[in-house]
Amino acid sequence: MPKKLLKADYVKIIEEHLAKQGKRLTNLSKATIPTLKEIIEKYDIQFDEKSIVEENEKQKKKEKEEKEQRDKERDEYNRIHIENMERKKKEWKELNEEDKDKVITWAVIRIQKNYLDNYWKNQKRNKEIKLTTDKMEEKFKSESAIVYRINDNTINVNGVNVVNGFYTDPFDWEKEYNRAREDMEKNVEFEPLTILKKIQEEEKSNDIF
Repeated sequence: MPKKLLKADYVKIIEEHLAKQGKRLTNLSKATIPTLKEIIEKYDIQFDEKSIVEENEKQKKKEKEEKEQRDKERDEYNRIHIENMERKKKEWKELNEEDKDKVITWAVIRIQKNYLDNYWKNQKRNKEIKLTTDKMEEKFKSESAIVYRINDNTINVNGVNVVNGFYTDPFDWEKEYNRAREDMEKNVEFEPLTILKKIQEEEKSNDIF
């Protein structure tokens, strides 16, 4: 069965022809194929239907191959990801409690370091957030809304919590430790053996036995 031109092909043929003459027609995309054919006849537009059909087929083939390649890459990525997750879970379960504690502590130290490295920047942002939240609270109160202050960046307006920005709370070692522990137990976010090896190297270089 011979391939036919698509509606988009007729639109493109007309647009390119008129563009060469410095002209254009609006709403071509809304026109039916019979209407587009009438426009082509009206303007006596010449085109090579066979070459357009062949180009469409080449483009469809290319898109199909690209999709197949993307699907293949996605499947391979998912396979590797699942394998890595299973491996890390196995490694984590096989660690004794002392080594698990070391891995979690290592992770929390890095969270703490990030907190300290960004301390002053976060303090500045927290101050700005609190000030804007103060203004929000006053604005809603001036509009006779029922407002309750929940914390420095959250107010409750007529029963709905309004959160203003990301507020950085003070670093809490126990909270971060428990969170990291939970993440490792559920998702094994880190590479247990790789981290443990780094810890052992640090212990050795610092004469910790």
